[in-house]
Amino acid sequence: MGVSKVGIIWYRREEDYVRLKGMYSDGDVLPDTFAEWLKTAKNTFDTLTLEGLDCVKVYIRGEAFRAWCKRKGFEMDSRARARYCSELARRLP
Repeated sequence: MGVSKVGIIWYRREEDYVRLKGMYSDGDVLPDTFAEWLKTAKNTFDTLTLEGLDCVKVYIRGEAFRAWCKRKGFEMDSRARARYCSELARRLP
């Protein structure tokens, strides 16, 4: 049995980050800027990879995430982002 992939939430660019952050019910807990978020995300990705985990970037797209949350009955918050990320990571080859 192979090692499970660890999904890391990722945003493509600053405009996506700002727009999605505004959609989240807990967007105020995220870093203020894309640059701050990216620095933290890269650090997390690199640290977990160095620890031997199979990390993958899971890009969140606003409408797909909103639809997924609605289908699952979740609020658009950190808990939902983590579950969404895990679900998508498991589907990757």
